[in-house]
Order: sequence, then structure tokens, then C-alpha cells
Amino acid sequence: METMEIRGKVIGCLEELGIFADTSENFLLNEYVQDSMTYMMFLVNLEQAFGVAIPDEHLSSIIGPEQTLEDICTLIETLLGT
Repeated sequence: METMEIRGKVIGCLEELGIFADTSENFLLNEYVQDSMTYMMFLVNLEQAFGVAIPDEHLSSIIGPEQTLEDICTLIETLLGT
């Protein structure tokens, strides 16, 4: 799966939650995912969209204070082995 396709699916996972970010730029995820329920729903959406299980050691790194859209895409690429 190519990087742009992964990026599009990650953005789609956010949009499923009613989160519409400025996707023309890289952005901090914590600007949009601000509560634990949204965070958990985002994780479930990611796992379902990509058919992966996000290991526990990566959970806190997904929505850290400095995590960006590109960081999530890189993690998904790693989990997919691309």
C-alpha cells in the first residue's frame, strides 16, 4: 500500500468520527483527538481499516503531544510491512 493511500485511509478514519482536519498539511493529532473515547474509537477505526492490531507498546505513541498525521502513517506502514 502506498503512502498516499495510507494517508487517505487514516484521514478517513478521522472523518468517520466527525473530525475534519486541514489535510493539506501535516498536523498534530491531539488538536483533533482530545478525549479518551474518541481516541479509542480512532484506534478501532485504524485497526479495522488496515486489518492490523496495534500493539500495546504503540498505543501511547499514537496520540502523544507531538504526534502528527505523518507519524500515524509511518506506524501503519511499519505494521503493514511496507
